[in-house]
Amino acid sequence: MAISDRKKREKEQRRQSIIDAAEKLFFSKGYDNVSMNDIAQEVELNRATIYLYFENKEALCFAVILRGVRILNEMVKVNVRKAHDNQKINAMGKAYYTFFQLYPQYFQVYTFFQSGRFELSFLRSHAFKDVNEIIRLQKELFDLLHLNIKDGIKKGRIHMDIDGIKREGIRHDIDSFYATSLVLSTIESMLNPPPFLEKELKDRDIDKYQFETILMRFVNRLLMAKD
Repeated sequence: MAISDRKKREKEQRRQSIIDAAEKLFFSKGYDNVSMNDIAQEVELNRATIYLYFENKEALCFAVILRGVRILNEMVKVNVRKAHDNQKINAMGKAYYTFFQLYPQYFQVYTFFQSGRFELSFLRSHAFKDVNEIIRLQKELFDLLHLNIKDGIKKGRIHMDIDGIKREGIRHDIDSFYATSLVLSTIESMLNPPPFLEKELKDRDIDKYQFETILMRFVNRLLMAKD
């Protein structure tokens, strides 16, 4: 192996070890309670070395978020690929729910990214690259769902039974882009409901999976055409 290739590999290994340390601390202590000093101590490097790889704590958080989004992306693709034509929308929602059940810590940092708390316009190097990759993967999922919704509008022969009502295909009078936006917004909101809604669910003894199922049923009613 050439010296340059070995140095490249060692540099990437060190970068990943720094991300590992940051991830461990973010998950155990919470993002706001972790400093760059904490991360340097965890990975047993001096802080100056950390800054050679990541400009700040936010950049490290983006690298951790990217790991989670890659896992989510793959889970959604697998679920949608396996689902029957008339279940692909539900399959995407279930993949999101399953992901955040299996990886609740990734969910916490992912909501930071979605909340807009990070200023993205002044990023450099790897941080900008990681943010762009997160956005690219999110768009990939949007495009996947959009494709299936457009396909559902086109294929009027697809049948779906919802609460005993037979519906045929996705309605022809809806815009596929807005329908896709509605589905993804619904998925995001049911996974991360605001505090007042969390309390309502608790008071009504409704767990998040039940909430997701009922909410997606309403969305299906809006999208699907009556036979």
